[in-house]
Amino acid sequence: MSRPVEPPVDGASVQPMPSHSVSLAHPNQAGDAARSMLMLDVGSCTTRACLIDLVDGRFRFLAQAEVATRLASGQPITEPVIEAIAKIEEISQRDLMRDGVPVTPESEEAAGADLMLTASSAAPPLDCVLIGLTRDLSIESACRACAGSHALIRQTIILGRRAQNWDNRAIALLRETPPDVLIMVGGVDTSPTQSLEDAAKVLSVIYQDVPEEKRPVVVFAGNQEARRPITRHIGETFDLRFVDNVRPNLHTETLSELQRELEDLYAVEKLAALPGYHMLSQWCSAPISTTTEALSTTWRFMAEKNQLARGVLGLDLGGSTTYVGAAHGGRYQWTTAAAMGTSIGIDGLIDASGLRDIARWLPQHLEPQALTERLENMRLRPLGIPTTREDLDVTLALVRQALLLTIRRMRRQHWHQVDKQPVVETTPAFDVIAVRGGTLSSMHDDALLGLTLLDAIQPTGLAHVVIDWASIWPQLGMLARIAPLAALQVLSTDSLRHLGTVIAPIGEASDGERALQITFAPHDGEPREISIPAGTIRCLPLAAGQEAEVSVRPSRAFDIGLGSKGQAGKAKVQGGSLGVIIDTRGRPLSLPQDTERRRGKMQEWLGLMKHGTNV
Repeated sequence: MSRPVEPPVDGASVQPMPSHSVSLAHPNQAGDAARSMLMLDVGSCTTRACLIDLVDGRFRFLAQAEVATRLASGQPITEPVIEAIAKIEEISQRDLMRDGVPVTPESEEAAGADLMLTASSAAPPLDCVLIGLTRDLSIESACRACAGSHALIRQTIILGRRAQNWDNRAIALLRETPPDVLIMVGGVDTSPTQSLEDAAKVLSVIYQDVPEEKRPVVVFAGNQEARRPITRHIGETFDLRFVDNVRPNLHTETLSELQRELEDLYAVEKLAALPGYHMLSQWCSAPISTTTEALSTTWRFMAEKNQLARGVLGLDLGGSTTYVGAAHGGRYQWTTAAAMGTSIGIDGLIDASGLRDIARWLPQHLEPQALTERLENMRLRPLGIPTTREDLDVTLALVRQALLLTIRRMRRQHWHQVDKQPVVETTPAFDVIAVRGGTLSSMHDDALLGLTLLDAIQPTGLAHVVIDWASIWPQLGMLARIAPLAALQVLSTDSLRHLGTVIAPIGEASDGERALQITFAPHDGEPREISIPAGTIRCLPLAAGQEAEVSVRPSRAFDIGLGSKGQAGKAKVQGGSLGVIIDTRGRPLSLPQDTERRRGKMQEWLGLMKHGTNV
C-alpha cells in the first residue's frame, strides 16, 4: 500500500539564485476519460506493478507490488506480469484479471482497470560491430554513441584506406555469428567515399548467401556523400538505415541521431523478441515503451511543468543498466550504461572501473578475496538484500561507482565541446536531481543514502533532491502521454520522497578555511547566521513541505553556481528528511589517497550527515 508523502510546496525565486520546487502546475484538461490505471515496468531483474484510481475526485497511487522477472530461464514476459498483478489484487482487494488475463476497460462491477500500460528494459543490449576508416574521430564518436545507448560493441573493424585490410578472422566472425547491428562510420561530409564503398562491397559478399532473417541491420552514420553508392551496393541485401554523420567535420560531433536509432532498434530487435511480448502487447492499451523512454517523459514533464530554468537531472540505477537523463532548456540529453549495474551488471562495472576503484568507497577494510566473493554473490542473486553492514557497504560502493561512471559518460558526450580539452570534471547545476532504483528506494537510512548520492553525483550550485520511493516514475511517464492530469496529480502528490536541498560550491580550499557564510531564515522560525568551513558537510533542519530563505556569501575560493567565485546570492529552498545539505568538500570531490585517512573521512562525513543538524 502507498504511504503518505508530503506534497511539495511552491516557492518564488529571489535573484540571483534560482528557486527550487518540484510541485507541478495543473493542466486545464485531463485529456482522457480513464478513471483507473494498471501500469507495469518489466526490468531485467524485477517487474513492478502499480494501481492508480480516482479517490475523492483526484487520481491517487493505491498499491504497488514487485516480483522477480527471471527471463533468463526462458520464462515468457507475461508470467512476471501476471504474478505482479495478482499481488496487486491481493493488496487492493480488487479483481484485475479474469481467467489469467488482465481486464480492460474496467467493468460495471469495478473489475479490471480502464488502462493497462507497460514499459520494459528486460531485453539484453544490442550486439554491435563497428566499422570505420581510422581509429580516431568517427570511431571514437560512434563508441561514445553506443556507450550512451542499449548497445555493446562486440568488435571494431578498422578499414584503413583499402578493403584488403579486412582480415579473415573478422570476416569469419561476421558471417558465423552475425551481430544485431553493423554500424558504419567514417569521413567528414563531402570527403572521398571510395573506402566506404569498398566496405559495402565486402559486406555484400560476406552475407550474400546468409538467410535474410540472420543478416544484421546496417546503420550508416558517416560521410553523407557515400549514402547513394552504399545504397547501390547493399540497399537490397540489408535493412539499411541512414542517420546523421557522427563527425560531419573535424570539430563537430553529432551523436543524438545514431543514439536514437539504436534505441529504436533495441525496442524492435530485442524487446519485441522476448517470449510473450506480443501477447503482452495485446493486453496493453498503448504500445509498450522502453523504460528509458518512459523515464525521459517523466523528467521532461517535471522540468516543463515546474518551468525549471536549470532543469532536471534524472538518474536510474538498475541491476543491469544505469541511465542518466537531463531535461533542461527545452532539450533532453541522455546516456545509457548498458550491462553496468549493481547486480547482473556487476561484471560490466568491474570491467569499466576495476576492483580498486570500487573498493575505495568502502569505509572499512575488506580483503580483496572477500570483496570478490560478495560481488559474485550479488551477481548471482540479483534480488538479494544486504543483511550485514559489510554487504551494505559493498552495495553502496557499487552504487557510487556505477553513477559516477555513467555521469562521466554523460559529461563527455554532452557537457563539453569535442575540440576543447581538458574536460571539466564537474556536474552542471540543475534545479532538481531526481533519483530512482530498487537499491536506493529500499534504503531507510537517508543520511547514508544522501552521502552516497553526494559522492557519486557531486552536484554543484543549489539543487533539490527527490527519490522515486514507490518505483513508479516510468509508469507515470507512459501515463503522461495519455492522461496527463492523472500523471501530474500522482507525480506531485504520491511519488516524491524529499531528501532536501543541496548547496554545493565549486572550488577548493584547505580543510577548516572559511568557505560559506549563510543566513538561514525558515518561514516559521528565527534567522540564523552560520559559518561553514571548507572540507565538511552540514545539514540545517528543514522538514519536507517547509521552506526557508537562504543567503549565501562564499569566500573568494568558491563559486556557488553563479559563474563567479565570491559572488553572493539568495534563494527560497524546500526542505526534506535531511533538510538543507551544505557540502563544502569542493568540486570535483577529491578523496584522500591514503587508505586509512580516506576511510576516516568517509566515516566522519557520514557522522556529519546523521548529526549535522546540530550546527
